[in-house]
Amino acid sequence: MKVKPKYLKEGCILREDVFAVTSRPIIRKKTVLSHEHLNVLKAFMITHVFVENRLVDGTPFMPEEQEDDEEEMTQHPPETFLDVYLKAVQAYKSLFQKWAGGARVEMDKVRSLLASPAEKLFESPNQIFSLHHYSTKDDYLYHHAVSTALLSMFLAKRMGLSKKEWLQAGIAGAMCDAGMARIPGGILQNKGHLMEWEYEEVKNHPYYSYHMLKETKAVNTQILLSVLQHHEREDGSGYPLQMKTDNIHTLSKIVSTADVYHAMTSERYYRKKRSPYKVIDEMFREEFGRLDPYVLQLLTEALITFSLGSNVRLSDGDTATIIYIDEKSPAEPMVRSDTHQDIIQLQGNKGPFIEEILQN
Repeated sequence: MKVKPKYLKEGCILREDVFAVTSRPIIRKKTVLSHEHLNVLKAFMITHVFVENRLVDGTPFMPEEQEDDEEEMTQHPPETFLDVYLKAVQAYKSLFQKWAGGARVEMDKVRSLLASPAEKLFESPNQIFSLHHYSTKDDYLYHHAVSTALLSMFLAKRMGLSKKEWLQAGIAGAMCDAGMARIPGGILQNKGHLMEWEYEEVKNHPYYSYHMLKETKAVNTQILLSVLQHHEREDGSGYPLQMKTDNIHTLSKIVSTADVYHAMTSERYYRKKRSPYKVIDEMFREEFGRLDPYVLQLLTEALITFSLGSNVRLSDGDTATIIYIDEKSPAEPMVRSDTHQDIIQLQGNKGPFIEEILQN
């Protein structure tokens, strides 16, 4: 949708990069617009931008005036992955708020909210590496639940598990942090560092999630174990039971990897969102021996599969095409510069790195 900046509002999602007088965009596509972004557009006298049809909270965006002609305005384009994803996030938020008030979990509603985004995701699986763009600081918990569910289903399917099992992985991913609804609101809303006793209370959320699901009597043992164990680690350094690899359920290993990946890529109060390439490389280095190596390898292979031949933006503003990725160093692929047509071996922290996939 083509819109004049004066008709934009906070929560709009950019569909295309916004350029001023330089070759580097002043605001990148998939950015969720804030008050500061709107001021930037005004300062640079941008005449129009392209945005998605929905705000980040899932509601349709209906500007007072838009640049499309009347025929386009009367059309109802088919729902995109982003459309159904944002609806699912808002549906989960509504459920979470009810759980915080003491309501019981209704599993049919959880399954229902995951159905459409899962279907759209498997039609266009490369969307899996765009999820972190849509998560916001204020609604992180709800985005994280839906994204962890989709990532878990995606990884379970790539592992070759049955449809029943990858659906179970998705439910476990969606519900692993449901117990956060039982954490005092003051702790959840803390935008700074938690005190030790607050952190210890947060670490109880796997127990809370487990008991919330067990009360429904409509969840099988595999899902219950996956929820309870999603913070356990292969070397026994996790919580709440300090279990080691042989005692951790396969689905829990999947959910753990999805949980860590989305948390590390997403924007938080204390950190900006980060490139999937940098995060997966960091997961190999910092989580080695803690996360299941096979599941982490599946995630890496998926990134490589969807990245080869893709046009990407580098941190120095240049664009390039990925021509080779070493699975042992996913943050250091070989690319061909669009500007100079020379081949560059990226070197992680020693030079430019991939910020974003532009197209496949």
